[in-house]
Amino acid sequence: MDLAMKRSISMKRFFYIVLFFILTFLSVGFVSYFSALARYDQVEITSVDAAIVLTGGPDRLTDAARLLSTGVTKHLLISGVGGRADLDDLVRVAPSLAPYSSCCVDLGHQAQNTRGNAEEAALWARDKNYKSLAIVTAGFHLPRAMLEVRALLPDRTLYPYRAGLPIREQLFYGRFSTLYAIALEPIKYMAALVRINISKRLSDVANLG
Repeated sequence: MDLAMKRSISMKRFFYIVLFFILTFLSVGFVSYFSALARYDQVEITSVDAAIVLTGGPDRLTDAARLLSTGVTKHLLISGVGGRADLDDLVRVAPSLAPYSSCCVDLGHQAQNTRGNAEEAALWARDKNYKSLAIVTAGFHLPRAMLEVRALLPDRTLYPYRAGLPIREQLFYGRFSTLYAIALEPIKYMAALVRINISKRLSDVANLG
């Protein structure tokens, strides 16, 4: 067997090994995402110190207000609010927030993505010393939202709270933009999972040093 053939065989083996690990990673990631999706869809919450809603639609605000009206919590952070938006703007979108706008709702203006939401939530929860938190967002977004918040608040008790329609109904009745977001979400979840795990390992190594 000449050198060129040996190199060709070695390259093929390398390619198949890399392909195997990529497919394994994707399989594990998809299983992890959809497993979390199923677990989080039916969680019931009776009482928490506070709720954090990740902005993205009126359903999230309305469902978060329901946690206040039913006495599940007395404190709410709306994370990822546009820089110029205030509570009056949000009340126009979700009128059910009106009774609580002067007493129970804080706004976070800095977050521009899910990771930013988690950072905003962590700062707020630690500043207020809240120990149990409900994370309010769309069902398909909950696995990644919980992953990001838990990475920054490992010592808090977190409860997922699905806003809006169940994922199955969204798949049947959702708009194209919603279906597109749902299709991308498992990939975003896996990317966040890798980033968080790498960051944790690097932190552990730094602490050992």
